[in-house]
Amino acid sequence: MIKNASPILKALRAATQSETAAVEFLEQQRWGDAPACPRCGVADVYRMTAADGARNKDYRWRCRGCKQMFTVRTGTIFEESRLPLRVWVYAFWKACSSKKGISALQLSREMEITHKSALFVLRRIRHGLGSENAPKLTGTIEADETYVGGRPRRFFGYTHKHKTGRGTHKVPVMGVVQRGGDVRFRLLDRLTSDRLSEVLAENADLTCRLITDEYVGYQGVGKAFQGGHEAVKHAIGEYVRKGTDVHSNTIEGVFSLIKRGVMGTFHSVSRKHLPNYLNEFEFRWNTRKLDDGQRVARAIRQVDGKRLEYRESVDNPPYLVPAAPKQADALFEGDR
Repeated sequence: MIKNASPILKALRAATQSETAAVEFLEQQRWGDAPACPRCGVADVYRMTAADGARNKDYRWRCRGCKQMFTVRTGTIFEESRLPLRVWVYAFWKACSSKKGISALQLSREMEITHKSALFVLRRIRHGLGSENAPKLTGTIEADETYVGGRPRRFFGYTHKHKTGRGTHKVPVMGVVQRGGDVRFRLLDRLTSDRLSEVLAENADLTCRLITDEYVGYQGVGKAFQGGHEAVKHAIGEYVRKGTDVHSNTIEGVFSLIKRGVMGTFHSVSRKHLPNYLNEFEFRWNTRKLDDGQRVARAIRQVDGKRLEYRESVDNPPYLVPAAPKQADALFEGDR
């Protein structure tokens, strides 16, 4: 056991063992010492208790303003879930602390729940971890794109050679990282200069200094940045410009975490759910300086007020994804 563990980490461990401890942990992270009604926002609320003075078995609260009952589940990703909250807390812990995440199969084994329930939990957590209205990146930033997916299976009668790199049937993902700071990921529906410019304008301040590789799509984009644009020339074997800090090693290191997670932990990721997996990787990178307890607490506060129904995640993906030939669909058979 780690000596001098933070109080929040001790409470987190207890919350994975007891339902009462899980409820109290979530209430503390969500409301602190000032609980408020999630329906009307009134702070004049009280705990409902049984005849013996113990807490109500459903851990309910009641609002004196709107007269409605609520629990710590109300208005969150675990509202209407029948799973114990200790399962949710454990899933938050594993998803936030594991470098490459945790698969639904692994979670189902460790918590003795069905694979379907584990998928339900992890999909909602990943949805909740998405960064909304995040501040723009500043300083020196690196931008690059990668392609997520494995090698397509061989199909009878299909003789075309599968491409690698730009132009492949894999899903293109653009990443922008601030040195010493946060990262942003976006799926691309097309790999053009205009699309790259849109993503950079959305996520980075124009006072930034931009560093990319020599891809022609960045040539016009870089002119908009007041800090200048420099490109490393991978084609001639240049990865760090001698005597300078011109390189794109930071973003390439972040991409390596995604690829190791997809190939080593999840094994296959469906196209429609890939944006939520990116939420998870983005969140872990952006909170890398926090300990596990602080990271879980941040995640729980971040999912407050968010809901996700499965139909929404399937019918309304947050980013456009390019259509691909049937031969490439085997790259993304499902979620593990």
